Amino acid sequence: MKLTLLSHEEQKLSVILRGLTLLYIVYRSYSHQSLTNSGLIVAFLTGLIHSLPPSNLPLILIVTFFITSTIATKYKDEIKSKKTKLITTESSNKATKRTHVQVLCNSAVGSLLILISIFIPDNSYIYNLLTVGIITQYTCVIADTWSSELGILSTSNPYLITTFKQVPPGTNGGVSKAGLLAGFIGSFVISLISVICLNVETKLLHLIYFTVIGFIGTLIDSLLGSLFQCSVVGKEGLVLESTGGQQIEYMEIKEEIKVVAGLDVMSNNGVNFVTGVLTVLLGIGCYDLFF
Repeated sequence: MKLTLLSHEEQKLSVILRGLTLLYIVYRSYSHQSLTNSGLIVAFLTGLIHSLPPSNLPLILIVTFFITSTIATKYKDEIKSKKTKLITTESSNKATKRTHVQVLCNSAVGSLLILISIFIPDNSYIYNLLTVGIITQYTCVIADTWSSELGILSTSNPYLITTFKQVPPGTNGGVSKAGLLAGFIGSFVISLISVICLNVETKLLHLIYFTVIGFIGTLIDSLLGSLFQCSVVGKEGLVLESTGGQQIEYMEIKEEIKVVAGLDVMSNNGVNFVTGVLTVLLGIGCYDLFF
């Protein structure tokens, strides 16, 4: 497996295009108020790292993830806001902005693999595995984001992945048909973009492989969330959520709460990061079994 690399002349033009792309992403994030100030800085630095390789694929993947996930997050936001309750003292607009921690937890693994790949010959076995890791990282995070942001719009309550009992919308580890389908489609989109950029004969097999790995990633996320994220409901019967993907400070909640699922071990950010690591390891580890 090899990435389609740019020629020297193409790389010169690509530098300009990549720079314009990064500026557009920063401008879009600022104008749409989708990231905090620290989130903007980290997102820009992350974009720079994804612009370093001789292939356009890493930057294309993170831009695709960012734009589509932002759209998914904003989609029917007025309906989503009525299905869970946000615990915050900030304005609703500021509270829904993604922080630098959230950006890192969704991209740090990919950024690390890219930085390592820069020092590895592009025709080596290790480089191929790093490329697999980068792709599976983004099939995983987009599947998880689409599944969460679109699945909550389901007209029926989700089922807890560990017990298969119905739970309130927004429960960590809750899955629905709509959410699983959205996650699968998201993984397919990233996989399709990836195989177009890959110089391989078995494009269809690679497409299936990456799509399945990304879909498994969202199941891993749900499993970890159901076990190690504490989901509670307030007096209104709505799942309580904290801002920025952090753990809820239960001592600050001034209402009666009930635990629905999970232990209070990890935040949503922590689950996302661990899921990314596990999915990348799975994607790299199983690659030799199929190719």
